[in-house]
Amino acid sequence: MKSFLRYIAKVILAKVNPEYYVKSSFKTNLNYTPNFKNPKTHNERMAKRRFCYTDKMTRLSDKIEVRKHVSEVIGEDYLVPMFFEMDSLTKNSYNKLPSSFVIKANHGSGFNLIVKDKSKYSYDELKKITDKWLNTKYHLIGLELHYKNIKPRLLVEQLLLDEEDKIPKDYKFYSFKNKIYLGLFTDRFTDNKVAFFNENWESIACPFVLSSNFKEISNPTTIKKPDNFNEMIDVVKKLSQSFDYVRIDLYTLNNKIYFGEYTFTPGGGILKFKTYSEDVEWGTYWS
Repeated sequence: MKSFLRYIAKVILAKVNPEYYVKSSFKTNLNYTPNFKNPKTHNERMAKRRFCYTDKMTRLSDKIEVRKHVSEVIGEDYLVPMFFEMDSLTKNSYNKLPSSFVIKANHGSGFNLIVKDKSKYSYDELKKITDKWLNTKYHLIGLELHYKNIKPRLLVEQLLLDEEDKIPKDYKFYSFKNKIYLGLFTDRFTDNKVAFFNENWESIACPFVLSSNFKEISNPTTIKKPDNFNEMIDVVKKLSQSFDYVRIDLYTLNNKIYFGEYTFTPGGGILKFKTYSEDVEWGTYWS
């Protein structure tokens, strides 16, 4: 009953006063009251986007619609091959699925399933999972309203695996106009580890307080710099040029770069820094 009432409250606040909800959750999570009229910290600026966003942010957050934009800006060769898209999973579309794939919903984060062997998922099992995604109003989970006007759909992409049959490393670029930081995430879905670098591939301390699901790589200097790292930086700059700040996720496999996604409010716009001064410093990077 309590969870239902909280849901109703979010629905009302999303329509009437989303700023109030965002401010309240911000203070609870970060222990300071945000100033959205004159934001200075990184989190203030980022959280403001949860209720003050642009149509372009909505379009680029849609995992289907964004493919056209990426193709126009850097070329379709950077896109993960897509088998097909659909409004919902049917028996006919299930039968057309390849033996391995990644299936996603386009309107939020966390709606994805890696399928290495289709035979391990019956139609009914996959239908139940994907229908739950499609029926979830993702924009109400954290009141990230740029997801609100995305029509929920499904897409099926080629499964990318490295030479060890693992999901490739996830290169998350925190991109400002004149500065780029990289969060390198490895062993995703099994033993999440992370290391941070600047755009010159110099190791830096992780600025964020990591959840219990992640741990810092003890010696990042042992991580090999990708041969195409400079190209990755160039791709990020091209994709992020119209924003003061955005996170761009990329993968690289067999020296080929693949686009992952745009994220405008990483961590729901309340990324907890190790120190408040770092939150302020990142805020100065916004132009």
